[in-house]
Amino acid sequence: MTEAKAANKLLGAWRYIGTRINGSSWDRGANPKGMIYYGPHGEMAVQIAPDVKRARAGAVMTPQEAFTAVKDYIAYFGTYTVDQQAGTVTHHRQDSLQPGDTDDLVRRYEFINDRLVLRAPNSTLEVTWERIK
Repeated sequence: MTEAKAANKLLGAWRYIGTRINGSSWDRGANPKGMIYYGPHGEMAVQIAPDVKRARAGAVMTPQEAFTAVKDYIAYFGTYTVDQQAGTVTHHRQDSLQPGDTDDLVRRYEFINDRLVLRAPNSTLEVTWERIK
């Protein structure tokens, strides 16, 4: 598969299915939601929201409400490049919800039917996505 073909397979929006680490599911609640998007011009964005109740009692969010709103919520955007020979996609993060989280993220990719599995190198972390049709 050429780099262009691998990049073409990534194109589009993918729904979050789940995260595993050390072979066990990462608990993000009963119904976490998320999406990763790979665009045709090398743009990308990702968001994963844990299944937690986010509420705001007044016009201004309290520190506890703000903490609950962002705890375990992952969001960043930037560009991406594909190295087909290495079987990796690199997310070049331009900004992130997590403070200081702007370094590049390299992920090994695997396509399994309509699913995309992204794995962190030298780690047991894997995130599974399903193509949105």
